[in-house]
Amino acid sequence: MGPSGCGKTSLLRALAGLWTSGTGDIIYHARDSRQLQTATLGSNEPSNIKPEGEELLQSSKQRRDNGIFFVPQRPYMVLGTLRQQLLYPTWTANIHQSPTNDAQSKAPLSFLSEVSTSDGVGAKPEMPSTDELIRVLEVVRLGYILPRFNGMDSVHDWASVLSLGEQQRLAFARLLLAKPTLVLLDESTSALDDTNEVHLYSQIEAAGITYISVGHRKTLHRFHNKVLYISKSDSATGSLRNWELKPTDQKSIEESSPFAS
Repeated sequence: MGPSGCGKTSLLRALAGLWTSGTGDIIYHARDSRQLQTATLGSNEPSNIKPEGEELLQSSKQRRDNGIFFVPQRPYMVLGTLRQQLLYPTWTANIHQSPTNDAQSKAPLSFLSEVSTSDGVGAKPEMPSTDELIRVLEVVRLGYILPRFNGMDSVHDWASVLSLGEQQRLAFARLLLAKPTLVLLDESTSALDDTNEVHLYSQIEAAGITYISVGHRKTLHRFHNKVLYISKSDSATGSLRNWELKPTDQKSIEESSPFAS
């Protein structure tokens, strides 16, 4: 948490391997594993992950394939069917048009795998069935859009026909299908009411997915163990630390400014 422009999104994008500016180390402790992963950021070279005993993984795609999923405030909507929205970006190489559309079902849409966006992809599980896609829409409370848009395989301009809140719920459906190790949520529930926000966080928690969030709402405290407050750097006091980490159960978190003593 912190004021606009303090670097919250930049930090998340660095963790996801999407931005490589700046210097420093990012250390990942993989769950159920002793393997330690370190990403080193240099000002003139790309970031990388160095799993113990393996070669450097230098691309952001390799970072995402290692189980990190990034969900931006406004999710990327691909040009295609509702099925393709749900399968993107984890199964882009497997996405086909509707099986009834013989002219377009023989090959995946090549442009999908070439698009670079801020959505991430975790370690790829088995491609979900149609029933599983329908079930995950129900889980994120989007089941009503199936009859509204004539099923999974009709094509629409999804960024226009879905509200931002619906697009955000669809992004949660994507991550529940992908089952990443870590998801980085950049104000990913900003367009949702409190009830839907609670529901979606409870779903990713129940799925055993570790998550880090950027947000402004104090309602987010209930879903997290700690909060990192960041303030804008002041050139006059540039030597002073501009961040503070606190447990979310501290009463002062709700009542005072981030850097109150």
